[in-house]
Amino acid sequence: MNAVCEGLSSAAASGLLRRDSSILLAVSGGADSMALLHGAAELAPQAGWRLSVGHVHHGWRGREADRDLAYVEEHARRLGLPFAERHRDARAASKALGLSPEAGARLVRYEALHEIAAESGARAIATAHQQDDVLESHLLARLRRGGLALLAGPREIREDGVVRPLLGVSRAEILGFLSARGIAHRRDASNGDLRLLRNRVRRELAEMGPEDRTRLSKEVASIQALRSAVESELSETILPFVRSVQGSTLVAAVLLEEAGEDVARAALERLADPFARPGRPPFTGREREEILRRLASGKDFRFEAGRRIRFERRGPTLRVRLSPATSAAGAVYDSPIDTLDSDAGAS
Repeated sequence: MNAVCEGLSSAAASGLLRRDSSILLAVSGGADSMALLHGAAELAPQAGWRLSVGHVHHGWRGREADRDLAYVEEHARRLGLPFAERHRDARAASKALGLSPEAGARLVRYEALHEIAAESGARAIATAHQQDDVLESHLLARLRRGGLALLAGPREIREDGVVRPLLGVSRAEILGFLSARGIAHRRDASNGDLRLLRNRVRRELAEMGPEDRTRLSKEVASIQALRSAVESELSETILPFVRSVQGSTLVAAVLLEEAGEDVARAALERLADPFARPGRPPFTGREREEILRRLASGKDFRFEAGRRIRFERRGPTLRVRLSPATSAAGAVYDSPIDTLDSDAGAS
């Protein structure tokens, strides 16, 4: 069995993609998503999957994007799968929210996919992120001095129902799958634009020899194991004691003081994420380290991250909330503390 089908079979066996369930496949028309589409269609009869196809037109690339949409729709028709599309203005969303074009497109894409999934009754949304995406995200996080969550790369499953069954499959294996079946794919010309950091990182990864790539993969796997251990400890020792009171999040400061540094960092991100702007991290790495330093002092303090999120310790309690000026402007984003996905910007 080829690597693509093996990855999907493993996802069925593990319950990542539950047997006899409805699944929305996010298909852009690129190589990765075409492999997801055709691989899932091959395995659907034995897995009992009820598949549908979703495509998001981001409102840029003009006729090329229109052709992408038509291409995906035609393949869905040939496979006899329900198809739905959404048009979004990613550029306008990025501008309105102060995000990079990539971050804005990601935000509107997931919103649109969830909308399609709700209408189609899909229990899960499957995307075609693969092994090279994990390594690219790690290299990007290094350059941007990202924390543990970003260094570990995209997760196999997100809290919002998005799953990534192909994370163990390499780009070369995906291209081999498509070639063996004579399946073409769409190419995004912007992927060759080396002014974009992700494209430069992708080029660097493509030029890596087998030994360097294996070494990098082992390094990322080790970081992923650490992330899992940190999140397990966070869920057991801190999150059960977090309270939400009148627009604030409260926790005993001593819990963070006594936790390991990585657990404390993850806890701060979870506490602050409900108050972050859509598509953005709640604070910079430097701000996070300053909050940790003040916590370690054991003294009362007040600190505002990005002039937006206030961290305030009074006695035994750490309180996190929007700063008064931001709150007065009505910029509140509802994101429950127990359903946060801390790899925002890795997918």
